[in-house]
Amino acid sequence: MTSRKAPRPLDGHLYTQPAVFEAEMERIFTRMWVCGGRLEELDEPGRFVTREIGGESIVAVRTGANGSAADLAAFFNVCRHRGARVVDECAGSARVFRCPYHAWTYRLDGRLVGAPHMGDDFDSADAGLVQVRIDAMDGFFFLSLAAEGPPLGEVAADLPDLSRFTLGRLVRGDRHEYEAQANWKILCENYNECYHCAVVHPELNRVSDYRNGGNLEFGRYYVGGPMALNDGCNTMTATGRSSRPDLPAIELADRTSVQYYHVYPNLLISLHRDYVVTHTLWPIEAGRTRIVCEWLFDPDTARTPGFDPSDAVDFWHLVNSQDWDVCARTQQGVASRAYRPTAYEGSEACIQVFDGWYLDRMGL
Repeated sequence: MTSRKAPRPLDGHLYTQPAVFEAEMERIFTRMWVCGGRLEELDEPGRFVTREIGGESIVAVRTGANGSAADLAAFFNVCRHRGARVVDECAGSARVFRCPYHAWTYRLDGRLVGAPHMGDDFDSADAGLVQVRIDAMDGFFFLSLAAEGPPLGEVAADLPDLSRFTLGRLVRGDRHEYEAQANWKILCENYNECYHCAVVHPELNRVSDYRNGGNLEFGRYYVGGPMALNDGCNTMTATGRSSRPDLPAIELADRTSVQYYHVYPNLLISLHRDYVVTHTLWPIEAGRTRIVCEWLFDPDTARTPGFDPSDAVDFWHLVNSQDWDVCARTQQGVASRAYRPTAYEGSEACIQVFDGWYLDRMGL
């Protein structure tokens, strides 16, 4: 567990200074397992995606047809000859990766198989793309730029047991991308409290009152906990109701609550009785963050004729838009010389834990 809770909200310069942002990328994002997205994006051999982590472009690819983590590879998107970027696309399918500069060609696993005119004395075995650790968990793939460090299994062992939500079998019903004019930590802190919900999210508050938070849960790699739904509500939609069937293995208490967890550093996951919402955060600079929001459903439900996820999608799109606006306002405010943080409100316990974790990771 984190060794301390932050005594008060973080100082403003930690959200605004480029030097702090660069240090975060080095001490947090390049040293931890970062959620890359859903394995659906790497669903067959040759399917690849690129991700920006700590200023580095990373390629993640499915190399084989077995469907296991052993059939995944990842590497820095940097040719070993003169450093040109090898892959330009955000996603696609390939049989090999060929650098557009001098046509050095790499297998899907990053091994060099073609280097024109390099001669017989050139050792191609030591000239493959530089590897990045990749592993999978619960239908997500994770990336680690650190050559050494705890395996993903150690991280997974610390997380709460969410197996009843069958995350590994869920399929994507929709996906939205956003760009918020706010620091990534402000987005995390906003997610980790509902003190603002009655004011910012009246539609959400009608379904789950901001005072309905449950027990605080946290460990070395996460923080979160449940929130109860209001009487008569069974999920998060504009009406608070849905006729979708429950996820097959959920417990009775899940029919009247939502589980919210922040898996450090960049995965926010909200688990409902009938669907799951994820937000994956990709910091761009101190005051800008890209967010990928995905709605996940049981595959049997998603295959039902007439399946329509729009009640959940539209509801969370509204909530997202409200959040990005208030987070941008916060980013403006913490940049002021007048910003002097005071104290946490009682329902902001998750923020206090996250901020304490952050201070520890940064050595502050």
